[in-house]
Amino acid sequence: MEEETIDSPEPASPKSEENRFSLLPNALIHHILSFVDDMRITVQMSILSNRWRHIWKSLPALTFRYDPIVSNGFFRDFVNTALMLREDIDLHSLTVVWIDPLNTDIDIADALNTWVLYAVKRKVKKLVFVIGVNKSQSFEFPECVFNCESLTNLRLYLGSMYRSTLCLPESIHLPNLKYLKFEALHLYEDLMTDFFTRCPALESVTINNCIMGDLQIVSHSLKHFTMLYSSFNATVSEVANSVLLFAPNLEVFDIKCHPSQLFGLFLKSLVKADVEMVVQEKRNNPYTYSELAGEAKDMYAKAMMIMLEKFHNVKDLTLSSRFIQIISRSPDLLKTKPPQLPHLRRMELRTYLSKDCAQAILYLLRISPKIESLSVRIDKDCFAEQPTGLYCNEINFPSENIEEYWKPGLTSRYEPLHLKVVELVDVNGSVDELRFIEVFLKYAVRLEKLVLYWNWDGSDNLMDRVMKFDEKLRSLPKASSRVSTLFY
Repeated sequence: MEEETIDSPEPASPKSEENRFSLLPNALIHHILSFVDDMRITVQMSILSNRWRHIWKSLPALTFRYDPIVSNGFFRDFVNTALMLREDIDLHSLTVVWIDPLNTDIDIADALNTWVLYAVKRKVKKLVFVIGVNKSQSFEFPECVFNCESLTNLRLYLGSMYRSTLCLPESIHLPNLKYLKFEALHLYEDLMTDFFTRCPALESVTINNCIMGDLQIVSHSLKHFTMLYSSFNATVSEVANSVLLFAPNLEVFDIKCHPSQLFGLFLKSLVKADVEMVVQEKRNNPYTYSELAGEAKDMYAKAMMIMLEKFHNVKDLTLSSRFIQIISRSPDLLKTKPPQLPHLRRMELRTYLSKDCAQAILYLLRISPKIESLSVRIDKDCFAEQPTGLYCNEINFPSENIEEYWKPGLTSRYEPLHLKVVELVDVNGSVDELRFIEVFLKYAVRLEKLVLYWNWDGSDNLMDRVMKFDEKLRSLPKASSRVSTLFY
């Protein structure tokens, strides 16, 4: 009987390996190359296959990132060459990241104008310029940029240590622009209002570290609004004199501002809000609130209450330490008829648990009858004038009645809370922290989880504090039989 032989497969040749790349459809190759996110590397990948040698010329998304090891002139020439060799087809997105604090000689504005003209001609949809140089510049893009009907996403960061001026044309028409982000810019007030009215499809606006005058936005399409600034780069009065926002369909509101800047808000559809209040006028001095006159403090507190009224429909609310401090220093205001937050489900606070601040927190809980989750990040350094609290391992636990201790935060001895989750971050083991937790254990009848994230500061007596805190915590009465306590 003749023995049957089985041929073993031949090893794949380099040519067959190359064919695996060559057989991929263009759309898949474009998708693979989109993860590279740097055209210089993308072009180098052309050696993988003969077919890939020119595939980069048809990429719909181009990203150019400046490398400090090459000269600015080389980077500018590389971008010019890549755009010149690219196929004459539509462009989805153009991103240029040119961060070089040492550059003082290259005229970046002239280079950007060349590239943006190319992008607009090829019906670009997303345009991102992130420019950081060690000098202030003035950018005046071609008028066609602000009349580009294909543009849906525009992000301009044109500053570093110095803000650059963005000169807007009188003719603006961006009918399909949905996402707008301005960063580190000096914007002319007289043209900013017209800019937003001529973008009828805007859904998201972000303004970071920009200088402008009065900001007025009237938009029925806007869903997300963010305005932030860094106190290192500007004082609050430089950012905007006032903010008027009429956006009936806005869902997310994220702002850092002075109480007096919120001139008018119409936000009936708001779902999520993050508010950070600042009161300083001096650069890098966040502690001037205590120096204000009593009338000014009352005025700020009333402004906070007016803002809370605008958040009537909010479900997720984040408030800063200064917001809590402002309302806590006006105890008479807490006795007035408060605004209501009937739809609030989750609240996050950044504050220090002094007696006054904790009363303000309990006040906020009282006007939020349906809240289920509370997160408090304890920041003992947020107020310079804040005295250091006593730790549980240093004294005997006070016998003072809890209702009197937190009065007027609790208005009724038997007032129930509907919280299910309470989270405290950066716990230090103070008496005020323990008293604060005692409220929830005693009155939160539906409480399921108490989560404590300790501030592991490395102090010698830290473990003693943790053990003593845990011991006293276990002795407190609980209204809910389902509550579990987690330490981290």
